[in-house]
Amino acid sequence: MRETKLMESRLEALAHPARMAIVRLLAELPDEHTAWDPRCGTAYGVCFCHLKEKTGLSGPTVSHHLRILREAGLVEGVRVGRWTYFRLRPGALESLAQELLHLAQQGRRALEKAG
Repeated sequence: MRETKLMESRLEALAHPARMAIVRLLAELPDEHTAWDPRCGTAYGVCFCHLKEKTGLSGPTVSHHLRILREAGLVEGVRVGRWTYFRLRPGALESLAQELLHLAQQGRRALEKAG
């Protein structure tokens, strides 16, 4: 049951065009707007200002959509000093994709069985 709720919250989060746009922006990690850990080169994520600029949304609206994406487990914020950078949690998207693929395969088998 918990997995079903998680899948539903992730699908609901991705159903909004603005949130999907944010996910696409985070998937790109543009170099000029991405902060990197100088010790290991790992990306912290994209700065809030980039998301605001690229989506054309107000700051509070971007914050609202990021909160929903974070609550669904699709995005995480990484605090570096005073700033928070945002990045995708690819494993969450892969998990959702696997669940959807499983449903599609199950549906295909049911159709084949029915004749």
